[in-house]
Parts: sequence; structure tokens; C-alpha cells
Amino acid sequence: MKMGIFDKFKKKANVAIVEEIKDTSVGSEVQIFSEFLEFFDLECKYKQVDDPYLSLIANFGGRDFGNGLFRIFKMENIQQWETNVTEVYPQFTKKFKLFAYDWLGRCFGIDLRSGTEGKVLMFEVGTNEVLEISCDLLEFLNEEIPLDTDACLACNFFEEWTEFAGKPLEYERCAGYKVPLFLGGEDKIENLEDSDMEVYWHIIYQAKKNL
Repeated sequence: MKMGIFDKFKKKANVAIVEEIKDTSVGSEVQIFSEFLEFFDLECKYKQVDDPYLSLIANFGGRDFGNGLFRIFKMENIQQWETNVTEVYPQFTKKFKLFAYDWLGRCFGIDLRSGTEGKVLMFEVGTNEVLEISCDLLEFLNEEIPLDTDACLACNFFEEWTEFAGKPLEYERCAGYKVPLFLGGEDKIENLEDSDMEVYWHIIYQAKKNL
């Protein structure tokens, strides 16, 4: 039986990848991202501050997990990307802060709205939806992704895309829908293309304006 990408993650040599991640912050000894890193078979030395969000961005900004499946935003790109997301979803203006995106160009943020503050939001650009995930940042990384990877990140579809594309996605690139699902596009590999993510989001914005 053919072994998928995530089978390879879990079945490869027991020697973990150990890397030093530079960070000038001072933090505790408790490793708050341990389950998340273990899932991707990474053992990383990192420093942390009290705020998990800042610890995530400071240590892992720009890094991809799962050969492009999931990637953390670089600190210097977050403000621009929050502007891009707000352009498509104006009802969320100043009501979230971004931390990551996935291979389909879907952005993940922390909800700042009263009543749901601290929960995770998924800005599902291809379907023009915003999904509210009933967990906080650490629960999302350490529990939801490892335990329900396909629901969170469409990992089975990603395996198909990886075989089809033949190369990994670079930073700020995604597999964008040629015809968005909310405009009747099909949820098939043939309807995806390697896209500049910012251009892709702007195309979606223009498509929404014309509805």
C-alpha cells in the first residue's frame, strides 16, 4: 500500500530533527508547542515568553510544517496580511490577529471579538467563509492539528496536490482555486494552481465585489 506524506512523518527514522531557533526573548522551561512539534517529528530548542502568540511568531515565523502544509507568518508580514484579510472580510476589521496560513491560502487568526476572544478563526478564502474553531491557539496547535489534521488542513487533498504539482510551495504561495468554490468551481486538483497568495486574495476580493 502506498505510504502518504503523514505516514512518512510518523514512520521515518527515530532520530528527530534538532534545530536551534534563534530568539532573544526570555521564557520558561515549559515547552508549550511540544505536541505540535512532535506531530511533525521535530524537536526544536526555542525560547518563549508568557504570550503563546508572540512565542510562536518569534520562534517560528516564516517556517513551514509538513513540507508546505502549514506555515507561520513572519512578523514583518502580519500587518499587511491582516489588511489583505480585512479587505475580503471587512466585518472582521480589527477583530483578529493572524498567525498562520495553509497550503490552500486559508489564513488562521486569533479572535479578538467579545464573547469569543482567544478562539481560532479560519478565513476560508476559497469558499468565502469564516470558520470559528472552538479552541484557543495552543489547543489548536497541540490538539486539533495532530488529532484531526485533515479537517484542519485538508492533508489528504494536500497529498494529491503534492503529487500533481511535483514541487513544494514557497513562502507566501498557495494552491489557489482557478475558479473559487463560491463561484461554482470544483473542489478538484485540476482546479488548483500554484499562486502568489497576495494576488490570489486580491482576485477573490474583486470576485466578491462583482457578486
